[in-house]
Parts: sequence; structure tokens; C-alpha cells
Amino acid sequence: MDKVKTNFVIVIVVSVILCIILMGYAAGLSSQLSAEKIKTMQLNDQIAGLNAKVNDSQAQLAGAATKANDQTNLVSSLQASVNSLRSSLDTANAELEKLKTAYAVLESKLKAQIPVNVPQPAVN
Repeated sequence: MDKVKTNFVIVIVVSVILCIILMGYAAGLSSQLSAEKIKTMQLNDQIAGLNAKVNDSQAQLAGAATKANDQTNLVSSLQASVNSLRSSLDTANAELEKLKTAYAVLESKLKAQIPVNVPQPAVN
């Protein structure tokens, strides 16, 4: 029976040692899990910060696009105004040419009606 008792004690000692090793291993795994949870929380915080930056960038981009559209509309409006002014200037130039022609015609008619030997006023 001594052999059975010895084997029983050996089995218990081996089981206790094995339990201690498994408890140590479980404690190590628990520690690693806690460290991984902390890293995951830090990464989630970083992701949230990056998402906030992305949202800010998207808002800035939308604002820039709106400003670009506004400036494009302003340029189009200014171009239409320039075209209108150019058309008005062309019309005014054509009218000026008509007036110059009419003036020349009237001047020639006036010269034709004035006698050639009209005395000029004396220069003092």
C-alpha cells in the first residue's frame, strides 16, 4: 500500500504543480488581455480623433467647394456684364460713327451755303 500512497501523493503533487502552472498561465493571459484591452481603447480613441479630423476636413472641403462655385458664378456674372458693356460700347461706337458722318455731311452742306468771301472778324 505504500506504493499506492506514494503514487497518490505523486499524482496530487503533480496535479498541484500543474494547477499552479495553469494558474500562472491564466494570470499571464489575463494580464495580456488587459493590456490588449487598453491598447484597443487607445486605438479606438485615436480612430475617433481621426474620424473627427476627417469630418472637419470634409466640412472644409464642402466650404471650399461652395466658395469655388460662388466664385465661378461671380466670374460668369462678371463675364456677362463685360459682354453687355462690350455690346453697349460697340453700339455707342457705331452711333458715334453715324454722328461723325452726319457732322461731316452737315459741315460740308454748311460750307456750301456760306459765301466764300465772308469777312473774318479782326484779330486784336
